[in-house]
Parts: sequence; structure tokens; C-alpha cells
Amino acid sequence: MIIHSLWPRPLLSQVGERSQIMKNQQRKKQRVVESDNQDYISQLHFSILSNILSSLKVKEAVKTSVLSSQWKHVYANPSNLVLDEENMLKIDYSATNDFKMNRTRAFVRNVKQYLSNVEEVRKIEELKVRFTFLNSEGYSDVDDWIRFAIKRNVEVIDLCLGEENHLSASNDGYVFPCDIVGNEGACASSFKSLKCLRLAHCVLAPHKHCNSGFSTLKTLELLKVDLKSMMHIKILLSSCNNLEWLGISECYNMECLKIVHHKLKYLSLNLCRQLKALVLHSTSLETLEYKGNKIELVFDAPRLKTFYSLVSDSIACHREVWPVFRLSIDLPQLETLMLECSCNMGEVMARRLPTFPRLRNLEIIKVAIKRQDLWWVAKTLKACPILERLELHLKTYSCSDEEIRKESWPPRCPHNFLKEVTITGIRGHSSEIEIAIYLLRNAISLERMTIDPRTKHYLGKGKWDLSETGGNWSIRENVLKHLKQEASSAVKLQIK
Repeated sequence: MIIHSLWPRPLLSQVGERSQIMKNQQRKKQRVVESDNQDYISQLHFSILSNILSSLKVKEAVKTSVLSSQWKHVYANPSNLVLDEENMLKIDYSATNDFKMNRTRAFVRNVKQYLSNVEEVRKIEELKVRFTFLNSEGYSDVDDWIRFAIKRNVEVIDLCLGEENHLSASNDGYVFPCDIVGNEGACASSFKSLKCLRLAHCVLAPHKHCNSGFSTLKTLELLKVDLKSMMHIKILLSSCNNLEWLGISECYNMECLKIVHHKLKYLSLNLCRQLKALVLHSTSLETLEYKGNKIELVFDAPRLKTFYSLVSDSIACHREVWPVFRLSIDLPQLETLMLECSCNMGEVMARRLPTFPRLRNLEIIKVAIKRQDLWWVAKTLKACPILERLELHLKTYSCSDEEIRKESWPPRCPHNFLKEVTITGIRGHSSEIEIAIYLLRNAISLERMTIDPRTKHYLGKGKWDLSETGGNWSIRENVLKHLKQEASSAVKLQIK
């Protein structure tokens, strides 16, 4: 016997679907209510929470201790120790000596109190100290802070004892405690932890038997550091046998820097006024950056293929366009070169620029008072026969409206390898447009040209700053019009 339902089958299926939808909605609401009552952040691992709070200011991290009993001690396990005015001082001290002394004492007192609250932490990733002490008061405390971090296997020590807004009033420079980092102050396991050391406004004078802590350093950066003597420099470099990155800026008591190293990859020397000679013996060095006076250069670095330098504008250096002229002889394997040229160097370079047979990447910062000189651009193409990428960062201070003067251009210099050109700092001056047109006409294999009115400033150590144009870029269409007439269909022209 078959019983037929009085409800049509389609209607029954609709009722069933609606009922299922209502049940699903109720379940979703229930899950939302449950999720609203759950604290997902507190469920994170303790080490993750500590890392999160380490990115906050100390005052903000301490406030999290009142959230719950679970959060009460999280702030006391930071992975980074940042000891500076912003974190350790509550009021702003004036410039008088009495207040400076009070500022120093308040800073030391607050740091001691903070470290007493975080004594249980087992691992410190980075110790950063930013403070200007008065008359060496607090130096012994800095030793204690370094010892505190070393015992907790710190990997990065960043110590700057000269704040920008507080001139140093100390008569005696702080001497970095190599013995603490080395043999006396740390356990054997700590020797394998220190990877990076940055020092500024202090004294670094390691002794032969108190510097084993430097053996694991990968990065060493020194700014306005007194290196005491050539003997101390030799001991320092011989101790850093795993060093890969070395930066020395405005340091003292360094007349001859001799580096014999087979793991160092990057070397930066900046404005070390007393330096007279640089001797390099390295099978690993890949990049050298130098800014400063004319010095004696001795290279034994077969892998050194990248060089950054400021072309000197002094009369003594004009005869050989130092250091560019020497580079083509001493480093024939050079592939990447960055030069910063002053106003008067364009004419000198046009006469005496040597040939770089293997150079593939060239960046030039060129400053001009009124007009950019086109002749040195032509000379550059001729001097770099296999150049593939060219970046010109122009700075023209006084731009006047002039017509493009093609009759005064240098002869054609066809180039078969140049594929990419970038020109920054263009303000629409005719001499700037002439450079772009000349490159379009002579770079036979050109694939891309980028024009950017923004000015690029080199900050050093491979870093750049891009500033907005100060002039009116309403002339953009005029620049585009001139370049479109010259660019072939194979060239991708981009004007930002």
C-alpha cells in the first residue's frame, strides 16, 4: 500500500532547505558568540608574545601587565633591550650641566630598575643603547648592561654614546669592554652568539688576549670611534675572522688600513680624515665603497667587482680623475661602478675618462650649476663598451629656459649593448633633455628608458633616498613630446 503525501514534493524540498538554512545560521551565530568570548592573542606562544611586546616602547609594554594574570609577566621577557631617552626618561632635561648630570643619573637609575624586572629573561636578541653621558658617569653601568646581555647570548649590540640632540660633554671617551665580550665576562657558549656590533662615539682598543668574542661577528660598523693605534686595528681585524660586512665612518687614529681577510664581502670607508693608505688582500671581497681624501690604494681582490666612490674635485686629483683612473688599471674585472661627481668634474671626465672593458652597470650622480654637460655622457659610452645599464641622477640647481642646441653636440657614438637607461632629477631643462635624446639616438639596443623628476640622494652603504621634485612638473608633456619623436618602437619610454 502506497500512501501519497498531501504536500507536493517540490514544496517539501523547499521546506527542508529553509529548515537547513536556519540551522546553519544558528550555528554560525553560536560560533560568533563563542569566538567573541575567546582571547586568541593570549593563546599565542609565550615567546611570540614576548617578541610582539619587544617592538613596543617599554612604557607601553609594561601597561599590558594589567590585562590579565597571564599577561602579568610577559613584558618582563623582552627579546630586545632598547635603552634610550624615549624609553627610560619621563621628563625632558635642559641643556645646563646640572640638569645634564641629573639626566644621566635618572637614566642610569631607570635602566637599573628596568633590568631588575627582566632578570629572568634567558635570551636577548639585541641590546641597543642611545645616550650621551656626562663626564664618564655611568660608563661602569654600561659595562654592566653589556655583561647582562652577553650572559643572555645577545646577537646584536648597538651602542651609540652621542645623541644628535645632546652634544657630548664627556672629556674621556667610553672604552668598549672587549674583555666582557671576550674571555672574562661571558661563558663559553656566549662566544657563538654575537653576530653584529655597531659602535658610535666611543673607544675600541682590543688586546690580544681579550677579544675572542669577536670571532663570530658577521657585521662590524664603527662611527666616530677612536681606534687608538695601528696595533689595535690589526688585533681587531685579526680577531674578526668570520666578518662579512665592515663599515668605518669618521674614525680616528687610522693612517694605514691593511685588510687581509678571506670572508669579508663588503667594505665601506667614509670620511676617515687621517687615512693615508688602503691595502686589500682578500679573495672574498665583492663590494668597496670609499668616500674621502685621495689615498694610496693597493688591491689584491680578484672578486671585487662593485665600487662606489665620490670623484674628487680638488686640483691635485684632476690630473688623473682620482680614483677613477686607477680603478681601470687596478680593477679591470670591475662590473658595477657608482660615481658622485661635482660641478666641475664633467669637463675633466670628458677629457680623461679611462676605459672599463668589463663594466656592465654604471650609476653617476652629476651636479651642475646651470647646464648639464653632454660631452662626458658621450665619453662614458665610449669608455664602457659593454655597458648594459646606465643610471644618471642629475642635480641642476639653476634651470633657465633655453632651446635644445643640437649643433653643439658631440659626434655620434653608437653603443651596441646598452639596454636600460634611467634618468632622475630631470626638471625640464634643455640640457637634461639633450642627454636623454643623445642616449636614444646612440643606444642601438636600448629597450627601456625611464625619466623620473624626483631626485635621488645616495645615503651610503647601498641605500638611496628618493625626494619629491621641488619644481613644477607641468612641463612633463614637453619632455614626453621631445623624447617620443626620438624613441623607436622597440624602446619602452616611461615618464613618471
